[in-house]
Amino acid sequence: MSRFVFGSEELAPLLRRQGRQFTTGYLHIHLKGLDPSEGTEPWVLTYYYGRLLFSADQPLNTLVLLKRLSCFIPRLNLKWSQRAISVVKEHLMKDHSLPELLEVITQLGLLKPGELEDALWLNLLTDFDRYLFERAGTCYFEVQERVAQEAPIGGFELEPLLQEAARRHDRWADLKVAIPTMLAVPLVNWERVNRYRITDEQRQKLHALTKDGQSLEVIAKKLCRDRLEVANLFASWAKKGLISLQTPQELLQTKRHNPITILAVDDSVVMQEILRQYLPNYQVITTGNPVEVLPLLFQHRPHLLLMDIAMPGIDGLELCRIVRSLEEFKSLPILMVTSRDGLLARIRGKWSGATAYLTKPFNESQLNAEVKRLLAQQPPSPAHRQNPLSVQGDRTGQPALFQGSPNPLEDQAKA
Repeated sequence: MSRFVFGSEELAPLLRRQGRQFTTGYLHIHLKGLDPSEGTEPWVLTYYYGRLLFSADQPLNTLVLLKRLSCFIPRLNLKWSQRAISVVKEHLMKDHSLPELLEVITQLGLLKPGELEDALWLNLLTDFDRYLFERAGTCYFEVQERVAQEAPIGGFELEPLLQEAARRHDRWADLKVAIPTMLAVPLVNWERVNRYRITDEQRQKLHALTKDGQSLEVIAKKLCRDRLEVANLFASWAKKGLISLQTPQELLQTKRHNPITILAVDDSVVMQEILRQYLPNYQVITTGNPVEVLPLLFQHRPHLLLMDIAMPGIDGLELCRIVRSLEEFKSLPILMVTSRDGLLARIRGKWSGATAYLTKPFNESQLNAEVKRLLAQQPPSPAHRQNPLSVQGDRTGQPALFQGSPNPLEDQAKA
C-alpha cells in the first residue's frame, strides 16, 4: 500500500497524478495542523470506480451520509423527517443496501429529484474549501469493493471538481478582507440600516439572520446553505457598512471583561437591535413577547431588566408588577423605556415597581449613562447571590412553581 506525502497546495496535483490508482475505496488523508503543536486531522474521500463520491472525516456509511445530507437539505432536519428516516432504517438496513434506503426516502418525499446529487457535490466542494489548497499531510488508498454496493450515485469526475474548487478558492481569497473568518459574529449597524435604502423584506432578513448573535459558520449550518453563498451575502452587507464582524478573540475578551447581562423587552424588532447596538459592553438578551419574560429571567438571571410600556397583550407596567411580586427579583433594577412622557406616566411607572424611567427618543450615551448609574446603585440581587442550580426547574430554567401550572404572563396576554 503506497503512502504519499504532500505539502500545502500539493494535494490537488497529487489527486490528478494518482487518479488511476484511486479506483474503488477510501483515500485516507491525515492533515497536519496549521500550528505545529496540533495533531493531525482525518479526512476521507470515497471513490467509486475512479470517480469521487463522498467526503467526510470517516468512510462512507449510513449515519455520516445522512448527517452530511442534512447540512444541505433543510427538509431532513425536520423532526417528522428524522422520525420517518429512523423508522425506514429500522425496517430496511438489516437486509438492504444504502441505495435502497435512499430510494425509499425519496419515495416518501424526503428527497426530491436531483437533491442527492446536488448535496453530495456541494459536500465535496465544502471540504475542498477547507483542506485542498492550504494543508500539508500524508495519505494512502484503501481498496474497498463494498463501496460498489453502497454507492448511492455514480460519483463525479475529478477534473470538474478541482476546477470548481479552484474558482471557489479564488473567490474566498477575494472575500478575505470583508470576511476574515466564518467564526466571526455579525453585528448590525441599525443607524446605518435606517439611513440606507433597503426593503422591509431585506431588513427582516437581516434581523432574522443576526438576532441570535451566532457566527457565520453557525448561520450557514442553520440555513443549510453553501458557506460561500452565506459569506458573499454578509460581505455585501459589510461593504455597505450595514454590519461589522466581531472575531472570536474579540468575543472572548468581551465575555471575560463584560459578564453583565441585560434583558430588554420591546415588541419592535428594530428597537431590539438598536438596544443591542447601543449597549455593546453588555450581554443583551432581547424578546418582544411578554410571555417569554419570566422564563428568560429565571434562565439568565439578568443584572438589569429594560422594557417598553406599550406592548401587545400585557403592558410593561403590569409586567413590572408581576416581576416585582417574585422574591428573586424584588431588588432587580428595572428601567422603563417608553415614548410616554409626563408626570402621570412616571408616577404609574414608580407605582408598578420601576427603578427608573427613560423617554424615547434617546441616544446611545444617554442610555449607557442610565444603565451604568442603575447598575452602580444596586447591590447584588438575590437572583445573583443564589446558585442557579439550586432552583429546581425544567430545561428552560423556569422554577418549579410554574411547572404544571399556567404561566401568569400567558394568562395576562390572553385576557
